Amino acid sequence: MPGRSKESAIMAAQTEQQNPLDMWRQFITDSERQWNAFFKDVLGTDGFSSAMNTWVEASLTVQRMVADQLERYYAAFNIPTHNDLVALGERMKAIEETLARLETQIAAAPVRARASTRASKTATIKPPVRQKPRRTKRPPVAAAAARANGASGS
Repeated sequence: MPGRSKESAIMAAQTEQQNPLDMWRQFITDSERQWNAFFKDVLGTDGFSSAMNTWVEASLTVQRMVADQLERYYAAFNIPTHNDLVALGERMKAIEETLARLETQIAAAPVRARASTRASKTATIKPPVRQKPRRTKRPPVAAAAARANGASGS
């Protein structure tokens, strides 16, 4: 039996030699434990917490300053900001929804018209008359004359 323990020790040594990745796994595991302990000690302190808080506040202050500066540049060069584009997109979506609703109402109008025509035999559907918008802007000459008449009339 004493030969048996020698044989098992030799087999264990051969197994270790046959699998060099076990040493690598052990190294990685030990290293990971050590790094975890180190970071737990460092990151868990009040000093680190206050330093991170200061850094985040400084970062947010710089970000706010940059955003304000960009807002001024955009206004100076008449470039729309992100918020302007978002608001424009929302307005366009509302307009498209209204247009889709109107299209469905217009598509349903002939069906209703046919039903009412059959009922009365005298109904006729006229397309709505599209009115042009009032012209409020005057040519430069007429506007100057209107100001002159208004000024002399006073």
